Amino acid sequence: MGTPEDAAKGNRRANEIGPTGKRVAENLAAVRKARGWSMPKLREEMAELGRHLPATGVIKTEAAERRVDVDDLVAFAVALNVSPLTLLLPGAWGDGDVWLTDRKRVQSRTAWLWGQGLAPAEDLPAAVEDEPVEAAQQRGRDYYDLEEEFRALALPAERRRAAEHPANREAQDLAEMVSRLVQVAGVSIDGDSASVKRALRAARLRLRKLEAELEQIEITAEELDDLSRPDR
Repeated sequence: MGTPEDAAKGNRRANEIGPTGKRVAENLAAVRKARGWSMPKLREEMAELGRHLPATGVIKTEAAERRVDVDDLVAFAVALNVSPLTLLLPGAWGDGDVWLTDRKRVQSRTAWLWGQGLAPAEDLPAAVEDEPVEAAQQRGRDYYDLEEEFRALALPAERRRAAEHPANREAQDLAEMVSRLVQVAGVSIDGDSASVKRALRAARLRLRKLEAELEQIEITAEELDDLSRPDR
């Protein structure tokens, strides 16, 4: 069958289903079965939402023989009571690769952060052995510029302001650290306890920074409350 990269080299036809479409087909089947629904049941639920699929619509969709447009995708997600991202993105969170397009591959963690509007569809720059310091710094700056450009347009203005608040950024970084620690705790860490301890110290430091930001928000709220009192 070949990889998405192979298909790209062969000039995929415009109507041919790509890697994301195939993933939607797989995820749709998995979620439907997890719900305990039959294909006719899902088709009925879609009809209730105003999306009338042909008799073989669900069968062909799950077999990746029928393209799913954005209206179908949203209706499927509403019917199954999941996020559209549940159907669009991989069912894993970690370092494993996922193809977003025929020529764009990122870690599954990156794909989810991107889908949630938290980061661009680009993996964080990884350390490269024997790479000059200047080159590493430039890659870091390039990623920062890409991230800022992404944040400027990816979310509604109100949500963007909240996401850019230092407290929110500290919380996101802390959540990522905790996620990694939870993953590590589920496997043997023999011989690597030192790195785990360092990660724990870093997470605790991040938690203290978050607490400081929350205290600042509390102080600001109290000051605003005082200013809004009639006797002021």
